[in-house]
Amino acid sequence: MKKVILALAFLWTISAKAQDVHFSNFNAQPLLLNPALSGLNGCDWRVGANFRTQWLGVSQGNTYRTASVFSDFALGKPTKYSNFAGMGLSFISDQAGDLNYNTNRIDFSLAYHLMLKSRARQSISFGLQGGFAHRGFNQSKALFEFDPISGEPVLSAVENFDASTRMYGDAALGVLYSASPRDNSNFYAGFALQHVNQPNISSFNINRDQSERLYMKFTFHGGALIPLSEQVSLMPSYLVLKQGPSYEINVSSYIKYKFSSIPAVKTAIYFGAMYRVLDAVILGARADIKGAQIHFSYDLNLSKLTSASRANGGPEIAVIYTGCFNRKNNDRYCPAF
Repeated sequence: MKKVILALAFLWTISAKAQDVHFSNFNAQPLLLNPALSGLNGCDWRVGANFRTQWLGVSQGNTYRTASVFSDFALGKPTKYSNFAGMGLSFISDQAGDLNYNTNRIDFSLAYHLMLKSRARQSISFGLQGGFAHRGFNQSKALFEFDPISGEPVLSAVENFDASTRMYGDAALGVLYSASPRDNSNFYAGFALQHVNQPNISSFNINRDQSERLYMKFTFHGGALIPLSEQVSLMPSYLVLKQGPSYEINVSSYIKYKFSSIPAVKTAIYFGAMYRVLDAVILGARADIKGAQIHFSYDLNLSKLTSASRANGGPEIAVIYTGCFNRKNNDRYCPAF
């Protein structure tokens, strides 16, 4: 019966305009969230990796896996109060189910960060992103006929796809506003528009009138760092996604505890939770050790799939390292993720 469900899910995937994959811990992959974040951090360069798996209890080991690596750095940052540019490169790979339905994408991002007031207390950032993607599946594992009595799959001719793989170009743009009223507080809000060119992702040729274009995705996100004491801060954030007929709303809040009140000491731990409306509660933790960030989260499924998933969703881990070419001059007031 589960094979039937998987086959039906695949048929829905190839006949509907696909939606994007993304991470629950969305701030841990800034280039996937908004190209305006390229190069925007307290130092000069940043590298990171993310991994997520889900639906282990539903798909009997044929899990849904998403991985990403990224790197970005600042360009032309002579002082910590000057305008500067950012550049980034990211790669994401997603694989799903029995047919190994996979999406692989590489993106190049450029951004410019304009300081609106002295001492960089307010800034606005603009970003552009372009890249290439590949989608494919293992056509030999697809099942399209089932015994009407037993419901079991039977051998059948392969569906007449024009291609089991497709490559396409993609483009995105974004903007972000950030303000830091004080050294230990800030807030930010951003907007991104992805898939501006609405690429065709169909397994059929365009001239067969079977094209399926990827919907443009509208991303609204923001957050704040609110000090409660010298060592404790509240970090609320939100993410709203709209892509075709689908939408997603996420709200979260973390508590940050710094191990020292000395500004130069960055060691801290975070605990918090996120609610993905009508879908899941995500529990999260994070540790900052020198220039490294280690994020972990786990989804507790609350949707209609709960009867099959038994509330199990997916674990997710991210590691980010940020470094400076000159630590004396490059500590900046940047959005706190």
